[in-house]
Amino acid sequence: MLKLMKYELRKTAFSKLVLLVITAVAEIAFLIGVFWKKDNILAMGIIFLVMCTIFGVIYIGIESVNVLHRDLNTKQSYMLFLTPKSSYQILGAKILENGISIIMAGAFFAALAAIDVTVATLYIGGLKEMINLVSSFMEVNWSVTFTPAEAAFYFFGLLASWIVFIVNADLSVILSASVLAGKKGSGIAGFLIFLVISSVIGKLLDLIPVLKSMELTFVLYIAASFAIAAVLYVISGWIMEKKLSV
Repeated sequence: MLKLMKYELRKTAFSKLVLLVITAVAEIAFLIGVFWKKDNILAMGIIFLVMCTIFGVIYIGIESVNVLHRDLNTKQSYMLFLTPKSSYQILGAKILENGISIIMAGAFFAALAAIDVTVATLYIGGLKEMINLVSSFMEVNWSVTFTPAEAAFYFFGLLASWIVFIVNADLSVILSASVLAGKKGSGIAGFLIFLVISSVIGKLLDLIPVLKSMELTFVLYIAASFAIAAVLYVISGWIMEKKLSV
């Protein structure tokens, strides 16, 4: 499994390197803006860091779906399916590598944001004052209150949701390349199935009760998300094992 994960990582290593370089450039711009008090450069650095965070995590997931689509619909990775590995192992390596990449990217950007906020707020009174300022602004303007712990759970809850989204997309790709292969409109049918499953998943996650402890609520949400992703993985692996012809 580890060798398969390394193989999957090599397929997407270049794009991750590009993302890291762009992030480094944005971080340098941010630090120049902070230490040299260049407001325009600071603003640009912040904008690009936010864009790297959002679009970087999104792209990591979408790229994995594209890689799976190419593996199943072209000859470029046919050797992968000739190895003595089951479909569960091949798909599991893809999902694990992508899930770990998404979580690590999220943790990296969260840590970088924490460091940057700490550095920036040294100039306006400290980190606690900055958090209070942001919290007060959101409460007054949007009636939203949060603690740093809740903000972290919101962030990683979104990452868990994104992983479920990607595993569901993988399932639709597998259906298009196996059960629906050769049929007219197989791509559209796979996409419609994806939308239906996404709707069902959304309704299931909405059933999670809101507890007095928001942190516990988010733990349940994240656990439920990973449980759903596991179910989708088992279904996808079974389809690949029984129905796929590469």
